[in-house]
Amino acid sequence: MARLPRIAFVTIGQAPRPDIVPHLIRQLDTEIIVEEFGALDGIDPTEFDKLPKAPNQIALHTRFANGEYKIVSGDIVERRMAALCARLDQENYDFIVVVSTGLQQEIVTKTPLLNGQTIVESWVQSLTMVGCRVGIIYSVDLQGTENIFTHGAAIRQSVSYTLPGPSGNIDDITRSLKNCDFIVMYSMAYSGEMARKVSAQSGKPVATARNILASSLRMQLNSMTDTRPREKKNLAMRMAQAYPQLTRRELEVAENVVAGLSNKEIARLLDISHRTVEIHRSRVMKKLGVSTVSGLIRQVLML
Repeated sequence: MARLPRIAFVTIGQAPRPDIVPHLIRQLDTEIIVEEFGALDGIDPTEFDKLPKAPNQIALHTRFANGEYKIVSGDIVERRMAALCARLDQENYDFIVVVSTGLQQEIVTKTPLLNGQTIVESWVQSLTMVGCRVGIIYSVDLQGTENIFTHGAAIRQSVSYTLPGPSGNIDDITRSLKNCDFIVMYSMAYSGEMARKVSAQSGKPVATARNILASSLRMQLNSMTDTRPREKKNLAMRMAQAYPQLTRRELEVAENVVAGLSNKEIARLLDISHRTVEIHRSRVMKKLGVSTVSGLIRQVLML
């Protein structure tokens, strides 16, 4: 019997996180052994309020084991997170998953590590690289401090909108992000239900940080169990549903264009001529109303 992957889910607050981790696990489509840890485990929430706070420091919004949400010191969380991951690195996990988008300090482990901040930031950058204007929704007001989400190139085409926590008012989201092509809810606390509400109000596609992290972990698990052909089949089915106007051959060409293959590589793979690939690609782009390959990739990313 194959051994189940053993994964340590690490949050910036206290474990367990029934409001986040079970939602991540349900999206994995595979059995795993789950263990949860929190950077602030063992600290009484009332004692945390007494810990020293430096001026203008990073503030993070997180949940304690008693269900209480607090704004916590980023410096303290960063130090405790580094120590926790160093300990877990010695315990033979298949993956360590950092369930947060607020940490800036690099975490280095021998165990394969998925850092929510790095993954979501890279995902946002991939969207902006194909000309997509991304709206970022944060979960906590940084109250005049420097924006900790320094995405570099990724943030240049983005705008941000701050909510006062995971249950904040989102009634004016349409006005605030009306010029965006895509919205990312940049906190693990934001749920699919909230994303659907934002999407309905704004008319824009919306992704949550937890969905992006779950997708990345699912791909890593698939690489362990060699189920990549199934993932490719799922993408083909999703594209076929989204683009019923495309023929079967046009869908095949589009899938391989998105995968980064050149016209010649696609021709060899599908056993058709280079010129035929060009014709199909031209028809795909015309039917989908895009003028560049980057526009085509952006549409598929939005799926």
